[in-house]
Amino acid sequence: MASHLRSTLLALVLGLVLALPAGTATAYEPETAEPRLVRVENPTAPAGSASATLSVDDLRAEQRDLRPPSSGSGTLVIGYSVEGRPIEVVRFGEGSRARLIVAGIHGGSEANTTALAHELLAYMQAHPETVPDGLTLYILPELNPDGAARASGPQGRANARGVDLNRNWPAAWQPDWPRSGCWNLGPTTGGERPASEPETMSLIQFISASGVEALINYHSAALGIFAGGQPPETRSLRLAEALAAVSTYPFPPIDTGCVFTGQLIDWAANNGIAAVDIELHNHRDTDLEVNLAILSAFLAWQP
Repeated sequence: MASHLRSTLLALVLGLVLALPAGTATAYEPETAEPRLVRVENPTAPAGSASATLSVDDLRAEQRDLRPPSSGSGTLVIGYSVEGRPIEVVRFGEGSRARLIVAGIHGGSEANTTALAHELLAYMQAHPETVPDGLTLYILPELNPDGAARASGPQGRANARGVDLNRNWPAAWQPDWPRSGCWNLGPTTGGERPASEPETMSLIQFISASGVEALINYHSAALGIFAGGQPPETRSLRLAEALAAVSTYPFPPIDTGCVFTGQLIDWAANNGIAAVDIELHNHRDTDLEVNLAILSAFLAWQP
């Protein structure tokens, strides 16, 4: 019975993915128009030219007429990767309080997290009423599109500059770290400096401007649920406990002795955002049923 239910649910969601309209991607524009000094890649300009980068304000000015409506769901382009691929976020709901799900930070190395994000998108398209009044849910399926495009498996983990995007955040950042107990299947760095990568800066600006109060960063595989902060921050711990209660993922997570530096969830926790890493059980499956329960608990969670 359980196997039949799972097969039916997966078939339904995958069918919804295939049936979804492509939609129009639009440039993200927060309410404020403060100057932005960060540069992002302009995929239409020749490499090395003076216009090879655009400020976020330049990008907004070029795409201002493509802004999404003030309510409802829509796809937002929040920036570009090193190689000029768009980084997209899909929005559901219109509340003043925001929650965010991030996937694909390690590109092709953790491709099943992006597959899960697309299944969650299909579910939300079919059930937009899932988002409570007063909330907005954002889902970012692929933070590292260059890594995903380059390769499946370990060769797809870093971005186009060889940077591990989950080691590039301004929180206990280091250009390198002890590899004992950590992922070590290929060369990666933390970048030349904190937030050196356009993918990282695009998400920092989006999170800061959109008022995200809680986020999930999906990974694979097997270690469990991690709360943001070193030591773990109180609200992040509470969120981790709430999500662990409806899941089959280990919490506290399995400790391999890895020293974590420059992580998204630690930066978020340091900035007052409840944040957790969730690792899927393996590198193949999306654990959809478990993560539909997590989605429900995440939207119901009270800070």
